[in-house]
Amino acid sequence: MSEKQPNPIILNAEELRAGMLLNIFAGQSLYGLDEEYAFFYDETNNIRKFWIRDDGFNEQPKNFILGGIVHKKLEPLIGLDELVKSLHIQKSAKEIKFNQLATGNYLGVLNSKKIRTLLEWLIANGVFIHYSNFNILYWSLVDIVDSFWEEPELRQYMPYVMHIKGELFNLANADLGQLVPILKKYRFPNIQRNASFAFMMEFSDLLESVSKKPQSDISELVIYMVRKAANLPELPFIVDNKDDVLIDSFKSNFIRPLYIYPKSSHTFDNETEIQETLGNTQVEYKGSFVEYSFLDSLDCIEVQLSDCICGLLGSHFNFLEEHSVEELIEIKQSLNPVQRLTLSLLRKLIDISDAQSNGFMHRISPMDSDYKNDYFLHDLPLPNHLI
Repeated sequence: MSEKQPNPIILNAEELRAGMLLNIFAGQSLYGLDEEYAFFYDETNNIRKFWIRDDGFNEQPKNFILGGIVHKKLEPLIGLDELVKSLHIQKSAKEIKFNQLATGNYLGVLNSKKIRTLLEWLIANGVFIHYSNFNILYWSLVDIVDSFWEEPELRQYMPYVMHIKGELFNLANADLGQLVPILKKYRFPNIQRNASFAFMMEFSDLLESVSKKPQSDISELVIYMVRKAANLPELPFIVDNKDDVLIDSFKSNFIRPLYIYPKSSHTFDNETEIQETLGNTQVEYKGSFVEYSFLDSLDCIEVQLSDCICGLLGSHFNFLEEHSVEELIEIKQSLNPVQRLTLSLLRKLIDISDAQSNGFMHRISPMDSDYKNDYFLHDLPLPNHLI
């Protein structure tokens, strides 16, 4: 007799996506969502859980990337055999992986002929790319800002929420050696109600100690808001959680594209923990279930190519996080012609993909990181406060 299966968990895509379609922080509604696509995924920097130990974080906080390639269902991929041949993968290799196309630091990756060959093939064959770039430490800290709005006097600053979150992250990230003991001391993100004042005051003292002197207006505002919110009887988003656990799963990152693109198929690389977490979860859209599955990458070249795209994007975004604006300006000016060509191909592929659907590119990162990306990859000018 077979073991009885638990009742399925049914998520409603229309409800889940309703608040996201306007894409208010980007100033432009999402488009191209309801065409039928075939999405393929891999991930990089998947640490699965992120928590605070006595001696620091369990992992160095890098950006988690989930993404890969996507094409219209009515335009299936052709010429994959020719692509594999052109990449000159070692015959002993069982599958295509990013580290077979490029190794070393990001500038070394930009020198790779194989990376350029892949990007050129994707562009020539009408294949798009998609990604979710998830700064895990930023995501772990911004619930502090979301708790501010319980204080009526602070709600006047809500239109500047992304600037406030970005600056709070910048200041907190400036000295992790001081930040981590404070978070650990107060069991963040499970601040006890009788300790919220002490936590917020100690946290604000840290932010003030690392802020530039004289302070910028945004730094001054953030520190003021932390101290004002310290008087709240409760900080709703940083209570009643597990002690020290900043992220206990990346499940939401995997579910998001299912309800944003509910008419498409979604093929993920095998990820045991996510598969167990999702269990028998289904996403329903207008009476039908969204199609998603997990496959061994050995059996799916599209997932293998997604590994290459995720590796490239992971290297790109972590490179941006690791360098100051001043360093990026100097590095960009000294790029060689080959590196510039690779960057231009990546930019072109992203622009083509974004023109098809601006939901393909999803970033949860501080605003200054987005400005760095816009400057380094898309040649957009830096805002004055970063120069």
